[in-house]
Amino acid sequence: MKKPPTSADRLRRAGLRATAPRLALLEALARDRRHPTAEMVFEDLRTDHPSISLSTVYATLETFLGLGLVRRVAPVSGKMRFDGTPPDHDHATCRGCGRVFDVERSAVRRPRPPATLPEGLRVVNVFIEYDVVCSSCAGEEPGRSQR
Repeated sequence: MKKPPTSADRLRRAGLRATAPRLALLEALARDRRHPTAEMVFEDLRTDHPSISLSTVYATLETFLGLGLVRRVAPVSGKMRFDGTPPDHDHATCRGCGRVFDVERSAVRRPRPPATLPEGLRVVNVFIEYDVVCSSCAGEEPGRSQR
């Protein structure tokens, strides 16, 4: 069985040098299932990487987004979230607490996407975002935050 690529392999395949800040950021996103904001990632990294700045985190995330190493997740409470989990999957966001859940594509029947959209846009991939109420918030009023 073939081993999955390391973070360093993923960076090199994307045409980037595997520097310590890039590796730390990519690995932090891969293990953080909260779908963190840039600020959350910065707070998590700054203890072990005191020289990293919030602007470096933002710039690196933008680079990673452009190269397909991470994905944006719909904003929760106005803050953009990031997903560093490589396999394609969808998301469900609780309208009560704002928690973002991964939804494996094999778990839900998905509609077949069109090959093209108006304006000659070619569909490359489709990501579905489910608006949900999680089991913890089921008794709460929708839209009310528990944070």
